[in-house]
Amino acid sequence: MTIEDLKNRLSAERIVPLPAEVWAELAPEFEEVERHTTFVAGELLIVRSGSNLAAVEAPSSDERVVRRLADAEEARRFVAERLDQYERMWDGCGCKVDYYS
Repeated sequence: MTIEDLKNRLSAERIVPLPAEVWAELAPEFEEVERHTTFVAGELLIVRSGSNLAAVEAPSSDERVVRRLADAEEARRFVAERLDQYERMWDGCGCKVDYYS
C-alpha cells in the first residue's frame, strides 16, 4: 500500500485497518501531532498529512487502525473519549474498545 492508497481509502472509508508492518512503512509520511500512552493497547497517535488528521490505534500487536478525523476539535474529543475508555479498562471494567466503528 502507498500513502496515496491510504489517503484514498480514508476518504472513502473513514476507518482503515492495516497490518502493523504496513503502517510502519507509511508512518514516516505523516507528521506526528500527539502521542498518548494507553497502558492497555499501545499508544494512541494523532497524525497529520497536509491538512488531514487521523488517529492511529493498535488493537493488537500486528494490526493498526487508522481513523480519519474531521478537524482538531474532533481529534481532541476522540482522544479524551478514548483515553477515558482505556482508563476504565485499566480499572477492570471489563469493557472493550470497538476500533472499527
